[in-house]
Formats: sequence, C-alpha cells, structure tokens
Amino acid sequence: MKISTLRALMLVAFFAGIGFINAQSFEKSGGGYCALKKQQMNYPPPLPADTNTLAHKYNVLKYSMHINLMNNYDPPYPQSYQAELEVRFRVDSILGSIKLNASNRSLQVNNVGLAGVSFVHQNDTLQINLDKTYQPGDTVNVSIGYQHLDVEDSTFYCNNAFVFTDCEPQRARRWFPCWDSPADKAALEIWAKVPSDVKLGSNGALVDSLFSGDTLSYHWRSDNPIATYLMVITSKRNYNLDIRYWKRPSDSALIPFRFYYNTIDHIYIEQAADSVLKMCDWYSEWYGEHPFVKNGFAAAGKEFPWGGMENQTLTTVCKGCWWEGLLSHEFAHQWFGDLISPGTWADLWLNEGFASWSEAFWLESYGGYDAYKEKIDKDAKYYLENNPGWPVYNPHWAVDVPPNDTLFNGAITYTKAACIIHQFRYIVGDSLFFKAIKAYATDTTDFKFKNATTKGFIDKMSETTGQDMHWYFDAWLDQPNNPVYLNGYSIEKENGNLWKVKFTAKQIQTDAPFFPMKLNVLITFDDGSDTALYFMNLENNEDYSWVFDKKPDLLTFDPDNFIVLKKAFLILSTPVNKTDQKGTIDLFPNPADRETTIAYYMEKGDMVTLSVNDLSGKRIKLLLNERQLKGPQSLKVSTAGLKAGIYFLILETNGKKSVNKLAVQH
Repeated sequence: MKISTLRALMLVAFFAGIGFINAQSFEKSGGGYCALKKQQMNYPPPLPADTNTLAHKYNVLKYSMHINLMNNYDPPYPQSYQAELEVRFRVDSILGSIKLNASNRSLQVNNVGLAGVSFVHQNDTLQINLDKTYQPGDTVNVSIGYQHLDVEDSTFYCNNAFVFTDCEPQRARRWFPCWDSPADKAALEIWAKVPSDVKLGSNGALVDSLFSGDTLSYHWRSDNPIATYLMVITSKRNYNLDIRYWKRPSDSALIPFRFYYNTIDHIYIEQAADSVLKMCDWYSEWYGEHPFVKNGFAAAGKEFPWGGMENQTLTTVCKGCWWEGLLSHEFAHQWFGDLISPGTWADLWLNEGFASWSEAFWLESYGGYDAYKEKIDKDAKYYLENNPGWPVYNPHWAVDVPPNDTLFNGAITYTKAACIIHQFRYIVGDSLFFKAIKAYATDTTDFKFKNATTKGFIDKMSETTGQDMHWYFDAWLDQPNNPVYLNGYSIEKENGNLWKVKFTAKQIQTDAPFFPMKLNVLITFDDGSDTALYFMNLENNEDYSWVFDKKPDLLTFDPDNFIVLKKAFLILSTPVNKTDQKGTIDLFPNPADRETTIAYYMEKGDMVTLSVNDLSGKRIKLLLNERQLKGPQSLKVSTAGLKAGIYFLILETNGKKSVNKLAVQH
C-alpha cells in the first residue's frame, strides 16, 4: 500500500522532529509506525509460491558466514560483496540433496563444498547435491561460495557509508542462501571484514574485533537459535556507540545493551537507553527474565524510513526514531517474535499483537491501568474505523504468504490482535492472565527459543488457566469483523417488594458469525447504589434475569468497555400497558420485526409531530402531524419500509421533544 511521496516526506520530517515522545495515536505508536514501515517493503515483486514451500527434510542447526564488506562504504557504494557460507544441518529423512532459498536476482552461487558436490541455482532455489545418501539423525555440513550482485533488492542496503540488512518476512534469501522459514531457527556466526573506521553490529555476542592495517574484522556469534528473518548486520563509518549494562536479577550478571546512533540523534540516546533498561526490568518481571547475552538498537540510513525491525538482540530503528512507543513495541518482540518465533506467517499476530499490547502494558508500568486502557481503547478505535474485513488468523498464509500491506495490516495484525489479548486479560482476570503469559514465555519444552503456532498458544493458555480457551480464541481470531450488539432489557415490578430485570444479549452483525463472550452489566438502583454482574454469552439471543429487593433504575452494558472490539446498542423495552410516564415514548416490541407499538402520554391536548429519523438525524418517515387529546396514546407502526438498523423516534408536542431508539430487524 504505497503512500504519496509528499505524505512520506511530511511523516519523515514530523517524526524526525518529535524525538522521544509518548504515542498519541495509532499512526504515532510503535505498532503503527512499525506497520507503516513493513507495509512499504513490497518491492521487488513477491517471490513465487513454490519458493515458500520447499520440501524440507532437514533441520538447520547453524549458519556460519564469512563476508567481505571492504568496498561497500565508499562511493559509488556498490551492493556487491563476496561471502562464504557454511550450513550445518541435521537430517530428518533419507536425503541425497538439499534445497535452500536463494534469490537469483540478488545472489550468484559460485561453488559448493564439504558434503556438497554440485549444485543447480534457478527459480530462486539452490539445490545442493550431497556426496552420499544420509540417514535420519546424521549431521551434515555444506559450504557455499557466493556473491551478492550489484542490485537493489530491499534487503541488503548500501549507501552513504551505511551497510545494513532488513529481512522480514522472507527476504533473508536475498543476502545469503538459507531455508527461509521462521520455523527453522538456527545458531548464527558471522565474521565480517570492514574498513577500520566502521562499527558493525550483529546478532548475539561480540567475540572479538581485530585490526589488521586498514581492516577491522568483527566476529559475532549467537548460540541461541534465530529465525532467518531476524538475522542482521548493521554498520556505518564513524557510527556512534553507547553501551549500557542491565543487571540480570538471577545472577547479577551485567548484560550489555549497545546503542548505535547517528550524531544528530545524540540528544535522544541517554533518555532512550534509560527507558529501555527500565523496560527490561518491567518485561522481565512479567514475561520472564531477559533471555539473551546482549541486546541493542541501531539507527539505520534513509533507506529505512519507517519504524523498527526487531532483529534478535539488535533492533533496527529509523533515523531519529528514539521514541518511547516504538522502543517499547520493538523491545517486547525480543520475547514475542524472537525468543518465541511464529511457526508460520499465519501466526504473525502472536508477534505483532503481543508487541502492540506490550506498548500499552509498558504505559501501565508508570501510568497505571488508566494509561494502559487509554492506549487499548485507541487501538480498538483504530481497528473499528479501519477494519479491512479479514480474520486475524488466516491458516492459508502458512503457505501462500500475502503481500506485506495485507500481512502487516495495522488494523488487523497489530491493533485487533492486541485487543484480542486485552479481552483475554478481562475474561480470565489479571492473576491467571499474567500467570499464563509468563508460563508461555518461559516454557523451555515447547516455546522458549522455539516457535509457536496459534493452536499451540491457545492450548498453552488453556492449560495454564485451567480453562479451555478455544471457545474464545477460535471465534475471535478465525472470524472476520466484530460483534454488533443490539441488547434489550426491561424492569418489571414483581410481587411484594421484588423487582425483576430481564436482559437479552443479541448480536445483529451480518458480516460475521456469532462471537461468544463474557459479558457484564451494571445495575443502578433508585437509592444510588449499584451492582456489577458478569456472565457467559455462548449463543445468540440468550436471555438472562435477576431479581432484586429494591427498585432498579438503569442497566448499563459493559460500562468500562472491557469488550473493546464491539459496537453496541441497548434498548429499554417496556410493555405498553405499563406505560404511564409523562414525557416519554415507549416501544413494544423493541427490537421490532414487522411492526411496533408506540405509546406515550399527552399532558394536554396539542399538536403532535411524530417522526422516524436515521442516526444522522435525517427524517426518514413522518408518522403523525395532527392534534391529539390529553391522556395516554398509542400507535401501531409498520417497519416494513425500514432497513434493519437503529433509528430515532422523535415526538414533538407541548413545546417539548422526546426521543427513543427503535431497533429494526428483518
């Protein structure tokens, strides 16, 4: 989804000027800016579908890369480099060759070695024939000599003394041959040769950096497995580097946090670094202790104009983008996306939903629940106003990865997903919610340093809360759109001093099936007291009733807006023969199918105008315009000419106006 050059320039100028600020809207939030960036990365054209679904009969254990970048930091900034890659893999089924993703447009393979004896590189696929047939359980190493061609490919960037990579979702194959799926995480070791005035960061720990004349050789190693889309190098001549240390609570070890920045950004770094270390304390408390031996952020060049990219232990951010919402979003990815990576691209909502939710949760760390809820409400508003109409979870995306402007849609993958997580918090309560999330992120058997599928996540939530949560997640993730409630209630006098409140929960959306949910109402009594009621709504048109020993005055549906992904209307229904209140309009039935009876009381004889208006206030139908006598009045009205929806009935008489809502259903 392209935006105009003018708008792009305006946004860059705006965000470059604001520096480190609190998010004010979704577009200015970390998730919004992240989504905007990732939606732009659609060129070159998407890869053919068959390159996403290579037969996979092995598990990559480690990529080891020697890369020479000596010529990339000076004009004319060529995109080409030479590299040697060693791939170690474990065989899962009888194997005589392996296939790797490798873009023909970007890469030229020159030779293979070790267990590789020959190769064919075509259709973005590198097939390496092995020196023998290997059996399940064997560990095999192949080497690949290759070069990156002097082409722009939206993955390997080289300009203005910057060299950096950016790979999500499936672009790692454009700078090194790999099995480019988030499901096959592997260790990574990189040796990179650069000019002596270049600072270069990558994943994992810095083993050493050695000078030899005008050459500086960096050696980075990550023993923790990484998804290929999270593997990165970021470098620049005369890069500024600020190293801070986070004290790990479990053993008091000092974990380095490296902040690479442009000179113009120096005014933001101290506050940004201080906040990131506080975020590390907060997220470690609730998600489990920070899991890596290092972390950091690096500002990239102008080719990275939007947001951030959560590369494992070295997040990339845009120039000048050291602001709180973006940092809290991207840093949360170190748990949700990096520590636990998506099993497929259909499971991306687990990354972006949790990172977007964590933006709000970080605000809660110092602003309390109100600050958290304000952010969640803004996310819900953005979704409701920008919903493109597809589900959060689309299983076919596991094979047929959609364009980036769909995959990274801000309304669906970010804000709706975050709100689904918020509603889960509401359903189970804080104690079980945080217990479940921490259990998920610290589960070394199934998730930690591994991958999560949507089903696996829901199963874990069910196990940890002691409740089968599929009833909630399956509906809210798999179905498009959201519920539209047209609820009704009545208050009736019973025998003695008892009062009955009847409530009907009804969904009227036509663009999605029913959404089960935990509902809540607030009953307010005539003595000023109130009581909150919580109950499950597992089918449409479900009726509820409660009896009280004092008079209820009002029922309010979801008064605190816990259920943020909804539209809701509430109708007070009062039988006609009980209508004696002056100055009010009563309707029965309401909602109405074929007809409804309108009842009201005339304080004195006078002219009466009664009309049906739409939600904008426009008159749809004039029902009455005549003189009536004092006393109770009633009128049967057909709704056959009205479309299903909400209308206002407006009664004007005696110089006064009375309004009531009419819901029409067919």
